[in-house]
Amino acid sequence: MTNLSPLAQATQFPGSAQLLRNFEPSTDGGYRRIEGFSKWDSAQVGGSAGRIRGVTRFNGYAYAAKGTGLYKSSGSGWGSALTTGLGGSGKVRFARHHFGSTPVLIVVDGTNKPFKVNAAGSSVTAISSAGTDQEGATQVVVHKNHLFFAKGTQLSFSAPFSDTDYTAASGAGIISLDNDITNLASFREQLFIFTTNTIFVIAGSSSEDFQVQPVTRDIGAPNADTVQEVGGDIMFLGPDGLRLLSGTERNNDFGLGVVSKLIQPEMREFLNTSTIFSSAVIRGKSQYRVFGFSTATNDSGRGIIGTQFATQGGEGMAWAETRGINAFCSASVLESGVEYVYFANDDGYVYQMEQGNTFSGANIIASFKTPQFPITDPTTRKTFYKMRLFTDPRGSLEVSLATEYDFDQGETLQPESVTLSNTTSGTVAIYGSGEYGSASYGGANLKYIFDVDLVGSGFVGAYTFTSDSDDPPFSFDSMIIQYGQYGRR
Repeated sequence: MTNLSPLAQATQFPGSAQLLRNFEPSTDGGYRRIEGFSKWDSAQVGGSAGRIRGVTRFNGYAYAAKGTGLYKSSGSGWGSALTTGLGGSGKVRFARHHFGSTPVLIVVDGTNKPFKVNAAGSSVTAISSAGTDQEGATQVVVHKNHLFFAKGTQLSFSAPFSDTDYTAASGAGIISLDNDITNLASFREQLFIFTTNTIFVIAGSSSEDFQVQPVTRDIGAPNADTVQEVGGDIMFLGPDGLRLLSGTERNNDFGLGVVSKLIQPEMREFLNTSTIFSSAVIRGKSQYRVFGFSTATNDSGRGIIGTQFATQGGEGMAWAETRGINAFCSASVLESGVEYVYFANDDGYVYQMEQGNTFSGANIIASFKTPQFPITDPTTRKTFYKMRLFTDPRGSLEVSLATEYDFDQGETLQPESVTLSNTTSGTVAIYGSGEYGSASYGGANLKYIFDVDLVGSGFVGAYTFTSDSDDPPFSFDSMIIQYGQYGRR
């Protein structure tokens, strides 16, 4: 939370954070260091570095588009390209349908006619019966048993239960809009159409009763690949931040739909430093993640995490940020009850999020900073004695604690950082849960309550916890500060 003055934040929201970098608001309470990512396949797609244009999962395989090729992998080798017919150099996007007896994957590349991949992934064919309205489509979605394609300002759809019939007599059709279509979302029996400056909705079930109605003509979703369903709502990245579609529609776009106002400084920086975006959801956490792509190193990758709690709408959102997840494209697919979250960039690999304790072998650098606590009175000097910190580790834990008094002003002495660790050097023998060196035997023996001696004095104090390790995820639950109150300013 960064849109309040430091003292107002500490007084009104003492449990909030000034900084959550590679931490996430935990649905179990407190703040949790995020999980890492690992390579889905140790091999590069196509055998070399290069930009992955699109990624998804379909019928047991990860699919990746690179150059003119579409590849698949179960995690042990990408093999040769299923097709080398992809055109253009922009993003490749996917949709799945089950109109017949087996599922089919539809692929659009922004240049050619759509492709279809059979259930086994052994056949990739262009849909030759598609017309010029579908040729060069940039977005595709399944809605009401039709395939809908976006191409510029035109939205076209197939005949019902068909991916090859595009004749009007069979129930196909075309809808023209005023602005370029950037995103499509099928949600609650309606199809939402996002353009650069507007949002429309299609109600009805067929070409006979499809009706296009405006949601708003004042705001759009100019950034493609940022629309996701999360927590029973639709979230998207607008020109002014993250919005919930229900908020925009319900409030007639009076600004109440912008749910990222609590982190507006970070949101402005995020929008100013990125021009290409992708997004994914983590359903088990009711979490939306949007990533800005950088052509620099992976460490430059910026992202925003929005977690939706019990309250529907913006009031239930909590925020954090990521560093080091550099995603040109990303996808989240729920298959057989298991969620797969993939992303890829320019290095030729496909990565799976929510896997492991590192960023593909590199330490995860994470920081959490509390508000500037005035405790009882910001004009009264306190001497700080001790902190009792409650954590929830899943293994070894080592963090650095930095104390900041009086906003780190020059006249106030600042204590040196201290290291908190639940690992043990030497030999410790405890029957049933002993440790020898750092290995546990017979059961867990993890330290989760830390008593830290504090030094120094000040009128307000903040605490920053930094982790640079390959430790498993851990949470900060709460802290108790012991202090003495002495003089008034």
